[in-house]
Amino acid sequence: MTDPYRLHAASPAPAALRLTARQPLVLDVYDALVDMLMNHDFDPGERLNIDALTRTLGVSQTPIREAMARLEAEGLIVKEPRRSYTVAPLITLDELRALMDLRLLIEPSAAAAAARRASPAEGADLIAFARSGGAGRHGGTANRLDMIYDATFHDRVAALGGNSWLRDSLARLRSHVHMYRLYHHARHAAATTPEHVAIAEPIAANDPDAAAEAMRRHLTEAMERIDEVFARNR
Repeated sequence: MTDPYRLHAASPAPAALRLTARQPLVLDVYDALVDMLMNHDFDPGERLNIDALTRTLGVSQTPIREAMARLEAEGLIVKEPRRSYTVAPLITLDELRALMDLRLLIEPSAAAAAARRASPAEGADLIAFARSGGAGRHGGTANRLDMIYDATFHDRVAALGGNSWLRDSLARLRSHVHMYRLYHHARHAAATTPEHVAIAEPIAANDPDAAAEAMRRHLTEAMERIDEVFARNR
């Protein structure tokens, strides 16, 4: 049965062709802006100049505005009435704890779902990635590469769980955690890699209870590490 919502490849409408051509550029601009935010190119509260960004990124205003709309929806930038976008204020430690409480409600279930659904090949691939610690990635500071590794691992777990709504929601939540960690220079890679392996192994073994508990332990210990960094920097 043909999906009534799917565009037919044989005779695409002109609007569909334009949309298909534009989306990869919008995603590239979005990724570039996320990198700039997370690498401290802009400070919290700083105004984002669209004209300057067009020159920096070498693109027109249209993909920049579309990418900014996505960043606004994720809470990373703020648009004020009749003004441009500004970088969102960094969330407080209490807000971060609340965010982690939400992740504790969601991500153990996602890990359990991944354990129920993962094929042997998918489980082996997840373990291999977890053990890699993100080795082999290029293009960014050490902190940024740690964040990419962590975000990619959690995204893979969510993808294996098969719930696209949950996966998208977690991506938005993680952005704020990573922003906080980067601004406070909380290097977690040494601890994160074995914790990721401890999650990946029960997923590969199709053990939902153990996968959920490993994810719960990982998130709890991650918050404890952030608390320690904040206490040292006060």
